[in-house]
Amino acid sequence: MSEQRINVSGIGWVLPASVGAGTEILGRDDWLDPVGPEHDELENFNVRPYLQSVKGYLDPAGAYCLAAASLALGEHHSADEVRPDAGICTVTQYGAPTSGFKFFGQLVQKGPRLASPLLFPHSYSNTAGNLAAIEFGFGGPHVVFYAGGEVQDAFDFALNRLEDGTAAEMIVAAYEAVPPQTVPDGTTVLEGAVCVWLSVRESAPELLAVKREALTTPLQSADKDLGSVYRLLTLLQRVGAER
Repeated sequence: MSEQRINVSGIGWVLPASVGAGTEILGRDDWLDPVGPEHDELENFNVRPYLQSVKGYLDPAGAYCLAAASLALGEHHSADEVRPDAGICTVTQYGAPTSGFKFFGQLVQKGPRLASPLLFPHSYSNTAGNLAAIEFGFGGPHVVFYAGGEVQDAFDFALNRLEDGTAAEMIVAAYEAVPPQTVPDGTTVLEGAVCVWLSVRESAPELLAVKREALTTPLQSADKDLGSVYRLLTLLQRVGAER
């Protein structure tokens, strides 16, 4: 089992330093810096080019997650296709506090009758993954790791689903979008999203093959305060170093 190699069919990311897809992310440890001098890709980020549906409102966390998943899947998805044996596992440290904070502000300022009901459902930590399941027709196993969840646990869940046959493909995505007023002073979070597409389908593209333990062995030094995107990016740096 320890020598089992997993097919990674795609990797997509939306990060302060870069938006893209492929294997470049495996060797870019400089992208771990959330406040680099040229890290402005999230400024006025527009998710519309990455979606086949129209969304009236999206929390930034949901927008980043949807775009990263779209980039990871590339042309291998359709708005009309339902994939009942495709699953999703998302992991986030902070959830979607932007919409929660906005809704709370409206509740205080306008009262419960006038606070926008459109914002509230986007404040849930599982909304980003739910929207991705709807957008890409993934009707298989679905779980969300929140707060204490680790990225290697998300991969372990996804790989178990591939191994027991309850899914033929899984996407594992980490996302964060954190306003400064929702975290302790001095906390710097790596915002954005990273998505890894795993598949055992014969027709799936082959981006790279990875040992199972490279995805499921706990990280030793990743700072939890920096968020799940930071930890998934750190894990991918380890994958790149072991290739």
